[in-house]
Amino acid sequence: MSPLRQVLAEITAARGGVRLDDVARRVGVSRAEVDSMVEYWVRRGRLSTEAIGSGCPSDGCGTCPSTGSCGTAPVGPVLIAITPRPH
Repeated sequence: MSPLRQVLAEITAARGGVRLDDVARRVGVSRAEVDSMVEYWVRRGRLSTEAIGSGCPSDGCGTCPSTGSCGTAPVGPVLIAITPRPH
């Protein structure tokens, strides 16, 4: 099986979630390659992505990771859910 298909299989099989770093290690490719492969499968309609936890924090702006005014993108990594789509 090609690494591209292995990445899809790893994500599809991980019903409770999987770290993309772990997928990269199991498939034997770099994390950057896994990211590119996920983008490929999203474009092909086999996976979908969604940002998790976006919006204002419940305890106010003092805990917000945003460096600017409201509505700016958070600083640092954003948690993304990647889910299989029926084909």
